[in-house]
Amino acid sequence: MFVSANSLAINYGLDEAIAKFFVDRQPPANNLYWNNKLLYLRPEPGYLFIPLMVDLLYKSGIDTKHLLSEKFVGLMEQIGHVGAEEELKIITADEAMEKYIGLANHQCVNERYFNDLVAFIKGETDNVFAKAATPYKALHRGDAFLFSLCALHFDDTLQSAIVKYWFALISTLLLLDDAEDIEIDSASGDLNAFLESGLNREGIDNIRNMVRDNLRLISTINKSMANTLDKKYMALAAKPHIQQLLNQ
Repeated sequence: MFVSANSLAINYGLDEAIAKFFVDRQPPANNLYWNNKLLYLRPEPGYLFIPLMVDLLYKSGIDTKHLLSEKFVGLMEQIGHVGAEEELKIITADEAMEKYIGLANHQCVNERYFNDLVAFIKGETDNVFAKAATPYKALHRGDAFLFSLCALHFDDTLQSAIVKYWFALISTLLLLDDAEDIEIDSASGDLNAFLESGLNREGIDNIRNMVRDNLRLISTINKSMANTLDKKYMALAAKPHIQQLLNQ
């Protein structure tokens, strides 16, 4: 399905230049993340998060000349390719992590951010990433893209805000995807936050509260984005299999 710049601007409140840049961008060649894709954007979390996150970065205070640069976008695309290599079992998780760190280190202009991110990925629990992270492994399957931000300049204060916005958006989008795939993931054994929650009243309430807090945070810099995501959750909650979960 085609994602238009107009729909991104109207429904998600995206800056028009950011929306147009990603709608017009061609899928990178020889990149397994966009493998056989004719369009750069698709209405799926793994693709939609790109312009949405860039807009939140812009509204946090980072100039579009950096956000729409080949240095930043190209690094993000390379990281996506490595992630696809790991998913397809072309390389191991350790090999993928070595590649992520090498790519980010080569483009890094933010040593503090890079060091904090590597420490978090390796299990440190006392930094800004760990404090903003969710308790569900399923909602961290896109964490490698955090390495792309190593190509951006920002100070320590902005780093804390950016990391919070990152996890708020990514977890919100991935939960929409997980809700649709509960039965499929249950059968396959794939990661799914709803399955991790226990599929009980307490677990569903915890997820609902997390989404509420995420949308509240996103709304502080982009109300349209928060409102549209909220509408998606309301539509999702009306579906029979979700109603069944909520009524447990």
